[in-house]
Amino acid sequence: MSQWQSLSVFLAVAEEGSFSGAAKRLDLTQPTVSFHIDNLEKRLGCPLVERTAKGTTLTVYGEVLYAHIDKAEALLRAAESQLRALVAGAAGRITLGASTIPAEYILPGLVAAFLREHPGIEVDLRTGDSLTVLEAFAAGKFSLAVVGSPPRDGSEAYPLWQDELVLVAHPALAAGLGDAPSLEKALTLPLVLRGQSSGTMRAVYDALAAHGIDTGKLRVSFHVGGNEALKAAIANQAGIGFISRWAVKNELAAGSLVELPLPAATFVRRFYAVCRPPLVPACVKQFWEYLLASGTQTE
Repeated sequence: MSQWQSLSVFLAVAEEGSFSGAAKRLDLTQPTVSFHIDNLEKRLGCPLVERTAKGTTLTVYGEVLYAHIDKAEALLRAAESQLRALVAGAAGRITLGASTIPAEYILPGLVAAFLREHPGIEVDLRTGDSLTVLEAFAAGKFSLAVVGSPPRDGSEAYPLWQDELVLVAHPALAAGLGDAPSLEKALTLPLVLRGQSSGTMRAVYDALAAHGIDTGKLRVSFHVGGNEALKAAIANQAGIGFISRWAVKNELAAGSLVELPLPAATFVRRFYAVCRPPLVPACVKQFWEYLLASGTQTE
């Protein structure tokens, strides 16, 4: 006989005001109800109900027990409701790791749209360079990850949006290159770069090497940790730099930065979504499907 079963019987007696009412409510015999109450009173060492001609009333001990059971019932109902919401995907928390370009320029709008459709879900978006995010993902810190280069540990990655890397400069610095600057000529200028663990820089070095340029001979003048710092350094004429077109849309449109020519299709990469099955709770699976469906999105 479980203690919770006896407590459930006591709760029914307290609320129905009689053993017969509790028996009917629980589909038990009246002797079974009496058996549970007697055993509960013996276990607790105090009388819980007083039997009267009109039914039953709670003793002072029974009142205390009833108050606690009522709170426990409320907690169980709340837990059941929350669990049902989690199972249905109507609630839950998603920890999402992302490299800087998707975290700063793509995912905020996409996550906001997802949350409008799923207001009971919470998303925790954390950012870092691609290598840092992938290391944290491998350590189990994120449910999902979006990075600028595929993982090299054999994890399965799904391609998402296309990203074009552009070479930009302050207009005054670009003017010194003449009317028809080549990539080779542009790279004689000082270069501002992101850190080596950045997916952007890995893509840049791969593209330059494929174009036959010795990356060991680049005139790197400044290393920075993020895209905003990169843009600020270029705007202050510390050098030219490679950056995602997502990050410099406004500056290029305003003319505060200008784009230098690059070989067609050479500096194009993709962002990748990485997950670890099984996708639980259900909200993680829902967002994953939403994320993959967005992979056809273009600028």
